[in-house]
Amino acid sequence: MSQRKYNKTEPLDHLIGVRVSEAFYNKLEGLRKNSNCQTIGEFTRMILQKEQIIWYHKDASADAITVELTAIRKELKAIGNNINQITRYFHGTAIPSQKIFEALKILEEYKKISGKIDKLLTVLDGILK
Repeated sequence: MSQRKYNKTEPLDHLIGVRVSEAFYNKLEGLRKNSNCQTIGEFTRMILQKEQIIWYHKDASADAITVELTAIRKELKAIGNNINQITRYFHGTAIPSQKIFEALKILEEYKKISGKIDKLLTVLDGILK
């Protein structure tokens, strides 16, 4: 684990101890997790000094769309890898009938792509509306 980086120009020399209840500590920890602070001490110091705290907010409604777009991306990547492999076989063979067979396999993969693109456009239409 790396060492914490302390402020060298203005060292923190004085300790202020405060006891809080478990419920209040958990509340502070929950607030800290959604901020730019790394520790509870840093979080409380920023509150005491009235410094700006950056709050992070996650939009849960976009999670389903993100999962669906990620799945489409993975499927398109897999199809692209298949096409690259088939193309390598196509260029590696000198037999004309084998080349026709490989070209038909590539055609099937491109048909799969058109279906995935239709699905992608449907998802994007849902986002934009």
